[in-house]
Amino acid sequence: MNPKLIAKAVDAMASGDMMKLVELIPLERSRDGEWFVMEGPILPLMMNPLGIMHGGVTAFIFDSAMGWSIAESTGRQVVTVQMNVHYLSPGKGQRFRVFARPTHLGKQTAVAEAYVENDEGRRFAQATGTFFYTGEPAIRVESK
Repeated sequence: MNPKLIAKAVDAMASGDMMKLVELIPLERSRDGEWFVMEGPILPLMMNPLGIMHGGVTAFIFDSAMGWSIAESTGRQVVTVQMNVHYLSPGKGQRFRVFARPTHLGKQTAVAEAYVENDEGRRFAQATGTFFYTGEPAIRVESK
């Protein structure tokens, strides 16, 4: 494991700034029609003892992608109120690609859906989430 990556992770967690956790994964962001796409490598750090992507990491990626899709669509920052994740098959492969899009943009809350697939195009989980507008403008996250 890369000592610089470990130090960066410890600093992010110690600061209390969860947005910094997104910086640990070299993500690429793009658009595919109405879908917001985030992709990156499946790193050893993300694996559970069974050698598959940890469910908590999958949930973290869904939370980030769905929140980003709403923030980009509305220009408003959101926090997660509720999220439902369905794990469909083991998360294996070299890379992941998550597709997210808002399905409802209300006055106080928004809803989004997402799914994640591996580098072979196999979907291994899907999710929905409800998000609350914080009243702050969206935090723009630069693509790497």
